[in-house]
Amino acid sequence: MSEKQQNDWVDAHWGTRGVHDPTIIQADGHYYMFSTDTHVAGQATHGIQIRESTDLVQWQFVGTAFDHVPIVAANWAQATGLWAPEVIKVGDQYRMYYAASTFGSQVSCIGLATAPRPAGPWTPRDLVIKTDGGQNGQNAIDANVVTAADGRQWLLYGSFFGGIFLVELDSTTGLTKYPGDFGQRIAQRPRAAQDGAIEGCFIQYRPDQGYYYLFMSYDSLTWSYHVRVARSRQITGPYHDFNGQDVFYPQGERYQEIGTKILGSYQFANEFPWFGPGHNSILTSGDQDFMVHHVRCQPNQNDSYGMIRKVYWLENGWPVVDPNYYKSTTDNHPLAASPAEIGEIICWPSTSELIPSHQIPLDSGFYANLDSYRWITSWDWEQQCAATYLIGLTKAGTGLWVKAH
Repeated sequence: MSEKQQNDWVDAHWGTRGVHDPTIIQADGHYYMFSTDTHVAGQATHGIQIRESTDLVQWQFVGTAFDHVPIVAANWAQATGLWAPEVIKVGDQYRMYYAASTFGSQVSCIGLATAPRPAGPWTPRDLVIKTDGGQNGQNAIDANVVTAADGRQWLLYGSFFGGIFLVELDSTTGLTKYPGDFGQRIAQRPRAAQDGAIEGCFIQYRPDQGYYYLFMSYDSLTWSYHVRVARSRQITGPYHDFNGQDVFYPQGERYQEIGTKILGSYQFANEFPWFGPGHNSILTSGDQDFMVHHVRCQPNQNDSYGMIRKVYWLENGWPVVDPNYYKSTTDNHPLAASPAEIGEIICWPSTSELIPSHQIPLDSGFYANLDSYRWITSWDWEQQCAATYLIGLTKAGTGLWVKAH
């Protein structure tokens, strides 16, 4: 299938072409997706894209939060568009944290805007964090606001260069609790890791587990992007992966093995290839979690697409994600036993290349290698049918999907 055919297919099924660095909130029976400025219908946007849906499947572009980059952000970062919004509700007010920067620069800022409703009107307020490459190398992009178990609010931010930082907020103002505070570093990669490639991070607290889960995007944005996870009992860390390795490390030869990889570039047999999934957020709707992220259908292409997957929590306390874009009418209850003797497997190695599926026997040796897993039924959009999958982690902490045959 050609790139144009795949683009047309995505447009027809989801309406998420042009989505990059997405986040979703739910309000008044609707879902609102906010994302980085890219292009919509061939036209560049300059003020945070907003899309609306009633079912998380079909999305309509409704406009931008602003008609230009807020002056205070443009003056600092010289940005022509805004990146990576985070939207939360505090009382009767919606708060948006947006990033302004230029590619490859540490002259960046995270600004705050407010609105009475998700669709706006949005009013720019103040800058929350601004960086210029000094201090400890912080880069003020990719905001995520986290409410800790004790009710305190924190801002997670950062990227390449200095790593990922966490700073406490004043929940009343939405700004940093202590003016001029950059916070503390909680995750970092060595320069050998594609110039320290880590960004687009998100923390989710799970009261039932008593853990904070740190989702991280590693490697090159347009071709080798992928999602890893670590967890901590304290919001400030330390965060460890499945194998107990700390994700805050400035040096080390085993850097590529650290962080539990749960999503990367892949292709099932006779289906589309999907490249560079990442910059995820987590949406919780009722008792169901969803991973919201962008992805590409070709490496090194500008076009990106928003994708929404169910998150499943294994008995061992670690998350795994559905192989398919969410479909609301699909029965996704776990099955009681294995439905097949042969499966089409995709394993997530510590490297970041596209992984094609291959067939394996689902025998006792296969199951003996698993730490925790579950069977699900999920809608295969490309084949237009329900399919059965095993999703889980091996005893070595390797994530995997197996499509039953």
